[in-house]
Amino acid sequence: MSALVVRGRLPLAVATAALAVAAVVQAGTAGTTARPGLPPQVGAAGDESANNGVDQMAAKRGLVAPGAYGQAVTALSATTRTPALWSEVTTRPYNSDDTDYDAQPASNATGGAGYVTGRITGIAGDAAGYVYAGGANGGVFRRPPNSTTWTPISDQIPSLSTGYLTLASDGSLWLATGEFNFGGYSVGVGVFRLANPQTGTFSMDDRVGGSELESTMIRKLVFDSGTVWAATSRGIWKHSASGSFTSAWTRVFEPVDDTDLGVTKYSANLTDAIAVQPGTGGRVIVADIAYWAQTSYNGFYYSTDYGVHWVRANPGGAINPREIGPADMAFSNDGKKLYVVMESPALTSKQGHVNTALAGVYVSNSGSIAGPYSQIATSSKLANANSAMKQTEIGKGYQPGVQADYNRFITVDPNDANHVYLGLEEVYETRDGGSSWNTAGRYWNFGLGCWTLTASTCDGNVVHSDQHAATIVGNTLWVGNDGGLYSRSLAKGTTSWMNHNNETGLRALQYYSVGVGKVPGGVAVWGGLQDNGVSLLKPELSNMVSPEGGDGGDTLTDPNNGCRSVGEYVYLTLQMTTNCGFSPHGSVSGSVVNIAPNDPGAQFIAPVRADSTDSGYWVAGGEDVWANTKTWDSTSGDDWTKLYDLGAGHAATSLASQSHVVWTGWCGVCSARAFTAGIATNYGGTWHDLGDLTALGLPNRTVSAMTIDPSDPSGATVYAVFNGFSQPWAEGPGSGHGHVFVTHDGGAHWADVDGNLPDIPASDLVITPSGTRVLSTDLAVFVSPAGQDGAWTRLGTAGHDIPMAVITDLSVGPDGNLYAATYGRGIWRTPLPA
Repeated sequence: MSALVVRGRLPLAVATAALAVAAVVQAGTAGTTARPGLPPQVGAAGDESANNGVDQMAAKRGLVAPGAYGQAVTALSATTRTPALWSEVTTRPYNSDDTDYDAQPASNATGGAGYVTGRITGIAGDAAGYVYAGGANGGVFRRPPNSTTWTPISDQIPSLSTGYLTLASDGSLWLATGEFNFGGYSVGVGVFRLANPQTGTFSMDDRVGGSELESTMIRKLVFDSGTVWAATSRGIWKHSASGSFTSAWTRVFEPVDDTDLGVTKYSANLTDAIAVQPGTGGRVIVADIAYWAQTSYNGFYYSTDYGVHWVRANPGGAINPREIGPADMAFSNDGKKLYVVMESPALTSKQGHVNTALAGVYVSNSGSIAGPYSQIATSSKLANANSAMKQTEIGKGYQPGVQADYNRFITVDPNDANHVYLGLEEVYETRDGGSSWNTAGRYWNFGLGCWTLTASTCDGNVVHSDQHAATIVGNTLWVGNDGGLYSRSLAKGTTSWMNHNNETGLRALQYYSVGVGKVPGGVAVWGGLQDNGVSLLKPELSNMVSPEGGDGGDTLTDPNNGCRSVGEYVYLTLQMTTNCGFSPHGSVSGSVVNIAPNDPGAQFIAPVRADSTDSGYWVAGGEDVWANTKTWDSTSGDDWTKLYDLGAGHAATSLASQSHVVWTGWCGVCSARAFTAGIATNYGGTWHDLGDLTALGLPNRTVSAMTIDPSDPSGATVYAVFNGFSQPWAEGPGSGHGHVFVTHDGGAHWADVDGNLPDIPASDLVITPSGTRVLSTDLAVFVSPAGQDGAWTRLGTAGHDIPMAVITDLSVGPDGNLYAATYGRGIWRTPLPA
């Protein structure tokens, strides 16, 4: 399991630890009503906002040259199939607030987010009542008027990553693929136009242009005067919005030459916002082009001649042109006001030492990109607007805008230029142009005077955290965030939200891992999710539940007792339950126990495994490799013993253990701007590193899985699986190096066994009891028979495939099924291949 992603909601215990400090400093102040007596987890408030999570994922996935993804899809279509009927496992609604699983201190249940379904990054709706929602990596779903049933309508295109979704004036639905949140799984295949979205489905025939926007992240599409403009990770592009859609897109502006995709260009031309000023007939276009770190090109840009020429603005007033970061922009409907919400690169560089990354919220009351700007909100002002992120509520270090580089939107009521909605971690509203604000969608209810463990009198102004998308349809505001889709009336005095995440068919859950174990009546299925905790599905439950909150990571489950499971919060924070996390209102002491080893430098998502022949031996990997012989009798992190130090700045990316012979893949530096991979093992009796992988014929890319062949009891036969596309410092497609390698002599020699695989990132490999090799990739699952390395076939009968979401993890279940975790479309299973 190699998956690693960006940010997430705090687990309660992290906020509790911060509050405990705040309570000492501010003794006697209101709001320090954290749950009493909760032991703090490892970590501190703001862990999820650290940009090393982004950086590590970008390093794992790499830069993708336009055309590479399309070539892989073409190769996939020509691959022979092995019949298999895949079916979705995670079809029940996921209730993150089930009070029977309010395990202390791990759970976020009773916080108020309710049902969740994964990150939503695109929303559109029409006057007829049709609504369209795009999952970050789950594709587009359609809901008809007066219905609560959603249907996927983009499963026939080879990327389910949604960057933006909008309806054009002719009623067509435009989909920009390639989510812009630097999450690593955001491989786009361009822009699509669906002429009849109320009844149709997207296909490759609906693509606008050719392959020029493949492998590009797209933040926004805007229309005016017969032209559609795209804000992308590679600058600003345009295309005709009518007539023929087969002609190529034209790039009209990029401040940095990025044609070589070089290491110095990783952060180049990220166009975070684009808007056409109303009332100018498409003549005036404005944009923000900026990276979350300080670069020479960060700035506001504009054109006054329909996009022919572009000029860097010199904004006046409250915005310092030398401190511009990623921003969202929105004009009032008359074009006379321009609102901006902006991240501060200077503050982001100090994360862990400051409370926020928000530069501020601004308005140009002239509508000019040059301003002058007035600052209408700061982090402190928003925190004091009934926010749950006030220091006295959540603790120091996690105030509004702490993740402004990741979650942002700003939208203006088309009928009222002073009525504005702002999305950061929470949703805020002003009705007077920013003079005053109110928190319309709180982070959670914890810490508030209206909340207690067994009862709550809080109003319904709570949504899941981390806002990414918003649109106003009629008199309704729709928002998409890390938890899913919510809506509310624009009417003044509204105090609740409609949660759409339990509606039939809206399923965009982003899993990093899956674990399966027997329970009465069948199996328990566990999984770690991006910002939606650790989910549990049991036969007798009508909903999935969440015994552990925050970001979920890797999963270790007892195959013979599915109520025994270890879930991970970030940085190897391991949490164990032996009773399925069952704890009504926190009533079961020790229902979930923190057993995290004291590792100095684990990856954001780090590996943990059980030995394949000795269930009483676990291994975990951070900067150090750890072993645990107490396993299900563990009581704390002290039960881990350090086996090996991978070295300062190195961190495990994958692990395998068989008869206590351990193999681990590692990276260090694990960065998108510099990268080194390695493999270490104790094969032969002593720990050692294999040294330079390229000297062994292996690529310098993330080692996403290590798998020991059970037919070789010595542990000398091992498969190494590599993730990632090409980068200047990490070889990829076309380099002559593949994604799956095997050694039969303990790592001295390796053979490339890609065979007929498409040239595409791979994430995991398992070996079934019959010896079949099963490989997960970005597009499909592949199998090869025992003794026939490289003879890969696609596992799945046409029409019964897993949707083309990234398949992050595989697990052989005790029920004779193969389970596959996807990053965007939940967990799937099929009977084990022969």
